[in-house]
Amino acid sequence: AAMGGGGVDRHLFGLYVASVGLGYDSDFLKSALKMPWTLSTSQTPQKQTNRWNPDKEDAIYVSPGGGFGPVADDGYGVSYMFPNDSAIFFHVSSKKSQSSTDTQRFINNIKKSLAEVHKVLEVHIAEIEAAKAAKAAK
Repeated sequence: AAMGGGGVDRHLFGLYVASVGLGYDSDFLKSALKMPWTLSTSQTPQKQTNRWNPDKEDAIYVSPGGGFGPVADDGYGVSYMFPNDSAIFFHVSSKKSQSSTDTQRFINNIKKSLAEVHKVLEVHIAEIEAAKAAKAAK
Protein backbone atom coordinates (compact mmCIF):
# COMPACT_ATOMS: atom_id res chain seq x y z
CA ALA A 1 0.00 0.00 0.00
CA ALA A 2 2.82 2.42 0.83
CA MET A 3 4.28 1.99 -2.67
CA GLY A 4 0.97 3.31 -3.97
CA GLY A 5 0.90 6.17 -1.47
CA GLY A 6 -0.98 4.18 1.17
CA GLY A 7 1.47 4.75 4.04
CA VAL A 8 -0.07 6.96 6.73
CA ASP A 9 3.20 8.80 7.34
CA ARG A 10 3.42 9.70 3.65
CA HIS A 11 -0.15 10.99 3.67
CA LEU A 12 0.47 13.10 6.75
CA PHE A 13 3.67 14.49 5.26
CA GLY A 14 1.88 15.29 1.99
CA LEU A 15 -0.88 17.08 3.88
CA TYR A 16 1.74 19.01 5.83
CA VAL A 17 3.56 20.09 2.65
CA ALA A 18 0.25 21.17 1.11
CA SER A 19 -0.74 23.11 4.24
CA VAL A 20 2.60 24.95 4.28
CA GLY A 21 2.26 25.71 0.56
CA LEU A 22 -1.24 27.07 1.09
CA GLY A 23 -0.23 29.05 4.15
CA TYR A 24 -2.51 27.01 6.41
CA ASP A 25 -1.27 26.45 9.95
CA SER A 26 -2.28 23.00 11.22
CA ASP A 27 -1.61 22.15 14.85
CA PHE A 28 -2.79 18.58 14.17
CA LEU A 29 -0.23 18.00 11.40
CA LYS A 30 2.58 19.60 13.38
CA SER A 31 1.74 17.35 16.31
CA ALA A 32 1.33 14.19 14.23
CA LEU A 33 4.65 14.66 12.46
CA LYS A 34 6.48 15.24 15.74
CA MET A 35 5.25 11.91 17.13
CA PRO A 36 7.91 9.24 17.39
CA TRP A 37 7.59 6.66 14.62
CA THR A 38 8.79 3.51 16.35
CA LEU A 39 7.73 1.12 13.61
CA SER A 40 9.22 1.53 10.17
CA THR A 41 7.96 -0.90 7.54
CA SER A 42 8.48 -1.34 3.85
CA GLN A 43 7.73 -3.95 1.24
CA THR A 44 10.45 -5.27 -1.03
CA PRO A 45 8.73 -5.86 -4.37
CA GLN A 46 9.59 -8.89 -6.50
CA LYS A 47 7.28 -8.70 -9.50
CA GLN A 48 8.45 -5.46 -11.06
CA THR A 49 8.98 -6.98 -14.47
CA ASN A 50 7.44 -9.67 -16.63
CA ARG A 51 10.90 -11.02 -17.51
CA TRP A 52 10.76 -13.66 -14.80
CA ASN A 53 8.12 -15.69 -13.04
CA PRO A 54 8.80 -16.18 -9.31
CA ASP A 55 5.64 -18.32 -9.04
CA LYS A 56 6.80 -21.02 -11.44
CA GLU A 57 10.05 -21.72 -13.27
CA ASP A 58 12.03 -18.92 -11.63
CA ALA A 59 11.00 -19.77 -8.04
CA ILE A 60 14.50 -21.14 -7.36
CA TYR A 61 15.86 -17.59 -7.77
CA VAL A 62 13.63 -16.05 -5.10
CA SER A 63 15.67 -14.53 -2.30
CA PRO A 64 14.61 -13.07 1.03
CA GLY A 65 16.23 -9.80 -0.02
CA GLY A 66 17.47 -7.32 2.54
CA GLY A 67 16.24 -5.35 5.46
CA PHE A 68 16.93 -2.09 7.25
CA GLY A 69 17.36 -0.82 10.77
CA PRO A 70 14.86 0.93 13.00
CA VAL A 71 14.36 4.67 12.53
CA ALA A 72 14.09 5.22 16.29
CA ASP A 73 16.34 3.88 19.04
CA ASP A 74 13.36 2.23 20.72
CA GLY A 75 11.76 1.05 17.48
CA TYR A 76 11.75 -1.70 14.88
CA GLY A 77 12.66 -1.89 11.22
CA VAL A 78 10.49 -4.42 9.39
CA SER A 79 10.94 -5.31 5.75
CA TYR A 80 8.51 -7.78 4.24
CA MET A 81 8.24 -9.45 0.87
CA PHE A 82 5.69 -11.61 -0.91
CA PRO A 83 7.91 -13.14 -3.63
CA ASN A 84 5.25 -15.50 -4.92
CA ASP A 85 1.94 -17.04 -3.90
CA SER A 86 3.48 -19.50 -1.43
CA ALA A 87 6.04 -17.51 0.58
CA ILE A 88 6.42 -14.48 2.82
CA PHE A 89 9.76 -13.15 4.03
CA PHE A 90 10.29 -10.77 6.95
CA HIS A 91 13.42 -8.98 8.12
CA VAL A 92 12.98 -7.58 11.62
CA SER A 93 15.59 -5.45 13.37
CA SER A 94 15.86 -3.54 16.61
CA LYS A 95 18.67 -2.26 18.79
CA LYS A 96 19.94 -4.71 21.39
CA SER A 97 20.88 -1.71 23.54
CA GLN A 98 17.16 -0.98 24.08
CA SER A 99 15.48 -2.97 26.83
CA SER A 100 12.06 -2.08 25.43
CA THR A 101 12.63 -3.83 22.09
CA ASP A 102 13.12 -7.49 21.35
CA THR A 103 13.47 -8.65 17.76
CA GLN A 104 12.73 -12.29 18.56
CA ARG A 105 9.57 -11.36 20.48
CA PHE A 106 8.43 -9.27 17.50
CA ILE A 107 9.10 -12.17 15.12
CA ASN A 108 7.19 -14.56 17.40
CA ASN A 109 4.23 -12.16 17.41
CA ILE A 110 4.29 -12.04 13.59
CA LYS A 111 4.27 -15.85 13.52
CA LYS A 112 1.36 -16.01 15.99
CA SER A 113 -0.60 -13.44 13.99
CA LEU A 114 -0.02 -15.28 10.72
CA ALA A 115 -1.11 -18.55 12.35
CA GLU A 116 -4.35 -16.88 13.49
CA VAL A 117 -4.99 -15.54 9.99
CA HIS A 118 -4.29 -19.01 8.60
CA LYS A 119 -6.89 -20.56 10.93
CA VAL A 120 -9.50 -18.00 9.89
CA LEU A 121 -8.79 -18.62 6.22
CA GLU A 122 -8.92 -22.41 6.67
CA VAL A 123 -12.40 -22.12 8.20
CA HIS A 124 -13.51 -19.77 5.42
CA ILE A 125 -12.15 -22.06 2.70
CA ALA A 126 -13.83 -25.07 4.32
CA GLU A 127 -17.15 -23.19 4.35
CA ILE A 128 -16.76 -22.32 0.67
CA GLU A 129 -15.93 -25.91 -0.24
CA ALA A 130 -18.89 -27.20 1.79
CA ALA A 131 -21.22 -24.75 0.01
CA LYS A 132 -19.85 -25.86 -3.37
CA ALA A 133 -20.32 -29.53 -2.48
CA ALA A 134 -23.88 -28.89 -1.28
CA LYS A 135 -24.67 -27.00 -4.46
CA ALA A 136 -23.20 -29.75 -6.64
CA ALA A 137 -25.21 -32.41 -4.76
CA LYS A 138 -28.51 -30.69 -5.63
